[in-house]
Amino acid sequence: MDAFLDLVTAYPTSVFTTINLIIVGIWLIMALGLLDIEIFDFDIDTDIDIDVDAPDADITGGTTFLSTLGLQGVPFFIVLTIIFFVSWLITYFSVKYLLFWNNFESLRYILGSGILVVSFLVSIPITARLIRPLRKLFTKLNHAGATATDMMGKQCKVRTSKVTPSFGEGECNNEGASLILKIRADEKYQLSKGDLVRIIDVDKEQSVFQVIPEDEFGINNI
Repeated sequence: MDAFLDLVTAYPTSVFTTINLIIVGIWLIMALGLLDIEIFDFDIDTDIDIDVDAPDADITGGTTFLSTLGLQGVPFFIVLTIIFFVSWLITYFSVKYLLFWNNFESLRYILGSGILVVSFLVSIPITARLIRPLRKLFTKLNHAGATATDMMGKQCKVRTSKVTPSFGEGECNNEGASLILKIRADEKYQLSKGDLVRIIDVDKEQSVFQVIPEDEFGINNI
């Protein structure tokens, strides 16, 4: 155990150890609904959100770059998580079995820096292969047969700690499929996690849905 801790806290493994600890912290914050995964995505085609206007969607430079590397179709933060975890594994075992003989600190830093770079580069094609099954899953979620018109009036449950004109996420059921949507609402409603809302409008360009509270929806439709 001591040998393991020495390796993961020493250069170069410590670099990826630190990054992975930060990533774990971010995942915990997102699990609590205090952060939205969408802020890490380049555009709607790499989100877990429903694609409401796919035929007209523009492919950005970021998405094109990810496609070239084979990293498209999965939320970008998930891709980053896998890349840095794989990089950590490669670095850990490289140091353990390749640098065990080296007692020269300066040479260790030079070789360690090389291992860092190589580990990161090698992790990219490995990640591209690992996310293939996930890509199919997210493609199914993105194209579950729902259109903007289908979603109008649908009930959703708020997943984030709040919903504002610029932030929010909700879970909506459509014909048995559970969809994660970007939702927006006026701050006067003070929506919070677990609240029930109804979709009243959609912004196709941003792929976000305008919502109001369930009780407000009933009043507006009397």
